[in-house]
Amino acid sequence: MRFAILAALTLGLYPIATSAATVQPEDLFKLTFLSDALISPDGSHVLVEAARLDGPKNTYDRTIELIDVSTGQLTHNVTKHVGDGDYDWMPDGKSFVFVRTAGKQKPQLYRYTLATGNAQQLTHIAQGVSAPAVSHAGDRIALTVTDTDPAHDAYIDFQQAGFTPKSSQQKSDIRVIDQLFFETNGQGYTYQDHQHIWTVDAGGGHAKQLTSGSYSENFVAWSPDDSSILFNSLRYESVDSGPSDVYLIPSAGGPMRKLASALPANVALFFGRDGSRVYYLTGDVKDSAELPALVEARSDGADARIITPHDTTSWGDSLLADMKEGGGFCAAPLPSGNRAVLNVDGPGYSNLRTLDLANGAFRDLTPPAGEAWSCSVTRDGTRVAYLYSDFTHPADVYVTSANGGTPRRLTQVNDAYLASVTLSTPREFTVQDPAGRTVQAWFMPAIGAPGTKHATLLDIHGGPETQFGDTFFDEFQLYTSLGYNVVFSDPAGSTGHGYAFEEALEGNYGEAMFADVQAVMDAAVRRPDVDASRLAVLGGSYGGYATLWVISHTDRYKTAVAERVVSNLESENLAADFAGKNGLGGGDYTWGDPWDPASSDYAKFSPLTYVANVHTPLLILHAENDTRAPIDQTLQEFTSLKILGRTVEYVAVPNEDHDLSRTGSPIHRVERLHLIVAWLKKYLGQ
Repeated sequence: MRFAILAALTLGLYPIATSAATVQPEDLFKLTFLSDALISPDGSHVLVEAARLDGPKNTYDRTIELIDVSTGQLTHNVTKHVGDGDYDWMPDGKSFVFVRTAGKQKPQLYRYTLATGNAQQLTHIAQGVSAPAVSHAGDRIALTVTDTDPAHDAYIDFQQAGFTPKSSQQKSDIRVIDQLFFETNGQGYTYQDHQHIWTVDAGGGHAKQLTSGSYSENFVAWSPDDSSILFNSLRYESVDSGPSDVYLIPSAGGPMRKLASALPANVALFFGRDGSRVYYLTGDVKDSAELPALVEARSDGADARIITPHDTTSWGDSLLADMKEGGGFCAAPLPSGNRAVLNVDGPGYSNLRTLDLANGAFRDLTPPAGEAWSCSVTRDGTRVAYLYSDFTHPADVYVTSANGGTPRRLTQVNDAYLASVTLSTPREFTVQDPAGRTVQAWFMPAIGAPGTKHATLLDIHGGPETQFGDTFFDEFQLYTSLGYNVVFSDPAGSTGHGYAFEEALEGNYGEAMFADVQAVMDAAVRRPDVDASRLAVLGGSYGGYATLWVISHTDRYKTAVAERVVSNLESENLAADFAGKNGLGGGDYTWGDPWDPASSDYAKFSPLTYVANVHTPLLILHAENDTRAPIDQTLQEFTSLKILGRTVEYVAVPNEDHDLSRTGSPIHRVERLHLIVAWLKKYLGQ
């Protein structure tokens, strides 16, 4: 059937500059990746972490950069040590604390003084420290310290065995696990680690452990008078992923107090101005598309009031690209006006907004475009610092007034590189799918050879509860430099487009997405610069699932590249690091029990069920340490296709996890791009 185009694609070709170079896979070594923008209490400086790929070490050099807000002057590696990070300002803005790992020493807290340029070690805690947070008065610092359960004695009687064990043999490396959610992608086994809150005084002395036990705590905030600490913790065993509770504990030590809530998923954000009330997000775990409500309550949970209702606001930044995976959620109260600054997803963008905590009204603080995240506020609440990226610019540091106005860019860390290459600018368009939903999409024209038809790549994002949008995507720029058009979109299930749009995927996991991306490509192939006989489909994670679904339901695409795939939802929901009762499919097993295929819909929504329909040549990549989509998901698809005699190649990447394309080792990241490009050239030319 034909799909109505709501906003037609611009049919003309765009002028192409020819003086600059094209993007290459190795250009990743020329880029600087910024994170964690933190403005000083007086607004005079901003700290930001910079990461650069180090080829010889095959790792990332991470440094703390210091920016003078008035002049924009950037001091590179201000602490003069690679690997420093995890910082917080002292209240006077004249120094900051940070975490350093030196040699074989566990990470410890240091203090850097701007006037002298000296860094002084403050702590000597055996387990190491992380996430320092300075009290309002500046006399104490909260820290996160992780205890790790000791290894069990070897399960062997060495006397009976007749030999004396080496020291390395005395403890067992066997793991005995009795809980769900025992591992985390990128971190491996985590069940034995317990993160706790400590405090030290400003000089690093008088270390005091506030929390302990077999559960972990995540520090949130000091109360305005520094008498208590707000944190999140799940202090019971759950078969659901997502539950959490809000707690308070006296900062001098004492019993913790749980904030009462009728719902299981509660995440604290900040204290109110006088410390008597707490602001937190609350929701259920039965609907993975649910958007939590913002609530305020007394510190015991009583007198709760909904500020922003459920399913109305997409909190945080969920834009996907290869520079990072979303920017997370930042929220900071303003000291006057009963307002807060937060980042919120919109359709194809994430921006900062102020929220009136009395009536729930939002006001844009940054334009509804691009990707804004990592926000922090001055002590008087007049100025906000944040990171911002758009289609043609990786992240830089910006500042703006908390009362509105034009944001000011402070850094230009990638400008020299950007001036050396020719970039493609995506053009937005929308289509209407068979269900009547409006689907947002973008077309990136190929660089060079104007007036000719180009092979075109459809890239489908992961998640699925994430979104593509207005942020820098190096890989897409590489493809356009090689002469490919790139099409990407936010099909059903994407964030930023409202609850109903996100929830539309839950009971129709493959088909709703397929209808949307087909509608997008129906529009794209009408362009005069698209060669409809040379199309490819690509994607990773849910996008890998989607790629397998697409090629098992149409032969439209000449080739496909699928990464970190999910092919069999039954086994995925019982083996992934998130495996529990509320797995994929809307939560609480709305598709039935994955161990009972006769009475569930997991096979119905699994690409593997339709593998015999696949005739598209497929390159399938998987990182061997991926626990988010375990490697058997690729092996099941690959083996089936080989038995069927289809064209398929399998690339196994050792010592990498689910985030290979974003945070993998530098050499593997570049090799991955070369392998994909070689496959595309084999089947599409260019």
